[in-house]
Amino acid sequence: MSLTTAGKAPGPVRFYLACDRMGCRERVSFDLVIAEEPPDRETDLFGYLLHEAGKAAPYIRDRGWVFIEGGEGYWCPKCSTPASRAPSADRL
Repeated sequence: MSLTTAGKAPGPVRFYLACDRMGCRERVSFDLVIAEEPPDRETDLFGYLLHEAGKAAPYIRDRGWVFIEGGEGYWCPKCSTPASRAPSADRL
């Protein structure tokens, strides 16, 4: 998985995101302050584990990163742009 965190809600959480497309080296990090505590671990383990990622998902999506389901993970804006709209190699 290409999304990792440092820190725990409630409070500041640093996110590290890496593009999972083979050959791409794009990386970003960002901080979000998450005010809500995660659900109780005993009653909602899945929600507890994904709390921070769930809060970051809209932020990540707004910056053009796309989650490719089926084990592919996150792709950066350049890799997730359809080939017909991507800049050609000579313009990079």
